[in-house]
Amino acid sequence: MTPQTRRRFPARRTIVRAACVASLIGLSAGVLPQPVLAAPASPAPALSADIVGLRQGSTGSDVKSVQQALLDAGVKVPGGADGIFGPATRSAVTAFQSRKGLPTTGEIDQATAAALEASNGSSDSTAAASSSGTLAVGARGDAVKALQQALLDAGVWVAGGADGIFGPATRTAVTNFQRWNSLDQTGTLTPATAKALGLDGSAPAAAPAPAAEPAPAASTSSIVGLKIGAQGGAVKKLQTALIAAGVTVRGGADGAFGPMTRAAVVDFQTRRGLSASGVVDQKTADALSGAAPAAPSTPAPSNGGSSSSAYVGLKVGSNGDAVKQLQRALMDTGLALRGGADGVFGNVTKATLMLFQKTNGDEQTGVVSANDAKLLGLGSASGPQGITKTDGYAVFGERGDRVKSLQEALLKAGISFAGGADGHFGAATAGAIMDFQRREGLSVTGKIDQQTADRLGSAKAPAPAAPSTAAVKMEVFPVQGRCWFGDTWHAPRGGGRLHVGTDVIAASGKLLYAVVDGEVSKMYYDYPGALAGNGLRIAQPDGTYFTYLHLDAFAEGIDVGTKVEAGDVIGYVGNTGNSATPHLHFEIHPDGGAAVNPYPMLKAIDACDVTAARGS
Repeated sequence: MTPQTRRRFPARRTIVRAACVASLIGLSAGVLPQPVLAAPASPAPALSADIVGLRQGSTGSDVKSVQQALLDAGVKVPGGADGIFGPATRSAVTAFQSRKGLPTTGEIDQATAAALEASNGSSDSTAAASSSGTLAVGARGDAVKALQQALLDAGVWVAGGADGIFGPATRTAVTNFQRWNSLDQTGTLTPATAKALGLDGSAPAAAPAPAAEPAPAASTSSIVGLKIGAQGGAVKKLQTALIAAGVTVRGGADGAFGPMTRAAVVDFQTRRGLSASGVVDQKTADALSGAAPAAPSTPAPSNGGSSSSAYVGLKVGSNGDAVKQLQRALMDTGLALRGGADGVFGNVTKATLMLFQKTNGDEQTGVVSANDAKLLGLGSASGPQGITKTDGYAVFGERGDRVKSLQEALLKAGISFAGGADGHFGAATAGAIMDFQRREGLSVTGKIDQQTADRLGSAKAPAPAAPSTAAVKMEVFPVQGRCWFGDTWHAPRGGGRLHVGTDVIAASGKLLYAVVDGEVSKMYYDYPGALAGNGLRIAQPDGTYFTYLHLDAFAEGIDVGTKVEAGDVIGYVGNTGNSATPHLHFEIHPDGGAAVNPYPMLKAIDACDVTAARGS
């Protein structure tokens, strides 16, 4: 029995938010098809007293009635109403109980049955509202699909895509769209939201008209001035030129200039030593006009070797010591590789390599590139890039006086950046270092090596003392089992970043729990190009906070300022942001300072082999 299963959790405090439905929109016929609630083809049977006592392991028509009632109440039930009360149904029951302020037992007790009966009985009035065109959680059909597609077309990520089901993910997407467009954040389709999306019969805001004919390659006038919000043939031409220049444009040449296209423009401008504004000025357009595609990597032998060239080009069918070293390097980053380092490059190794490439923002080819070999430290005595640190100089993620000294040296050298000398080595500081290195003709790494330090006039200084975890006491494991996690502290990530947390791999929709008593102090929201996706922080009075990232959705009632107790359901495992698979990225920041490795503390209360929900 694990420590997790022995611990008696504190009683859950109810987290309830009243749902305001009075402002939902009734869309006119002929604009959107009429939505319907998630209901079976025939009327759902009334719930009977026989459902009391149902729990994991139960099967039959009563279980199916419970599952359908949960679906009708807007609760996601992975697998649908299949009549089998498994872990997924238990998670759904727990989510429903949390939403209703009931004890989260995961079983159908009398109070839960009554709440489900009440939800089932109120479905007629809800359906009546739906029949007039209301789009909110619980609606299904072509109208929902049209809404989801409009959100996707507007550059808003909708987890699950345009599936015609208005669930928590669609509500999050609608809320994000409303937030970015300064609309009331209801999570439902209000008249203003419908108008902004062009779903009220009027056209959405006019986009730049595409050119009548594609301009010749030598002409740059059609793309000058393009920036976020632009659409049409000129944007597609820009995206095609970026791709041809070897720059990854996530989403491809879709003709929509969103955050991902802006990131690609910034990447190209940075490589060419131009002002990284994210807007296509004349110099950028001229550089793109004459840009040559990146030279393809030359496949190398697969029989090992000491240089990185011995690994470049490894792919399915390769074998030998070089493959074995590649596999070991992949596992050293924390990735699971079924079969281990067997020296045979098969489909499993390819899939793991592609996951590594996706994590680092590279093209997912499944073939080892020079950059992959460099990041993994293959052929280098120094080990994987991003893990090795130069003694005496500040590193990414660090806070303190020597970071502040570095930032002051950059400012003195004429390099300005967001935040200034705030003592935190984050993305802005790394970008400033890259600007300095580029200007001085140094190797552009975003890290302080000896040559960069000498040019800046920076002296070595002792590293700050590691934050103490003595006062950090986690009461609850953050993820509902089953799950898996390894020690990936400071594994390399894209853009020279280091991994400053632990990734707990679990199925999408699994419950996430508050690990301590505290308060939600910050929330993150998913948007195209976001690294964190949906996420939040739980802070304690001494400043210590715990970060949760890549959530599918937040639990009802969770917002900045919400008080939580250890064991409260705060959200659901997801795959939002820069994420390669459903998981929770979890961080611990003692006293509000730099992150510490959470792996030892998570391992001490590991509940990944526990399938039961909390409260049992």
